[in-house]
Amino acid sequence: MSALASKLLNLLLYQLGWFCCVLGAAWGYPLTGAGLALLLVIVHLLLAESPRLELKLMVIACLLGVVVDSLQQALGVLTFKTAPGWSLWLPLWVFVIWAQFATLFHYALAWLSGRYLLGALCGLLGGPLAYFGGGKLGAAEFGGNLLFSFTSLALVWAATVPLLLWLSRRLGGREGRYRRFGIRAAGRKAGR
Repeated sequence: MSALASKLLNLLLYQLGWFCCVLGAAWGYPLTGAGLALLLVIVHLLLAESPRLELKLMVIACLLGVVVDSLQQALGVLTFKTAPGWSLWLPLWVFVIWAQFATLFHYALAWLSGRYLLGALCGLLGGPLAYFGGGKLGAAEFGGNLLFSFTSLALVWAATVPLLLWLSRRLGGREGRYRRFGIRAAGRKAGR
């Protein structure tokens, strides 16, 4: 698959997964939303040229996300909607969004590789906007002091995006391309 097609498909998989997670939580089906989004992560891994590399980055991003979002929640920046009876402090769909976010770094966000200041600016603006969008859709609620919430999110994401850019590069990151699946790919292998 071409680099552009891979990036567009990657962005589509991420956005679909984000909406599955956020709307699933907002509409009272957080586990269903997380499950559907997890299927999209699996599609990404099946298509990725380097699935092990992608999986490593996803695990690291999930661990980082646990720290980041746990601190944000503890500071009263925001509270996530979760499933009744869910025993962890963060809902499953938050973990899945972090895994999905990690899928972007070798594909849709590959152009940011090595551009840490630009990555910080993207995090500074994009991080709070993503949480704001999720809040507006009903998946999270912000604390009483919105200025504090948005400032905290902006600062954390201004550090998080460059860190993930560095990690993706450190793990052997290069621009990824999805493998082709389907009739044409099978026909080529058979010598047709």
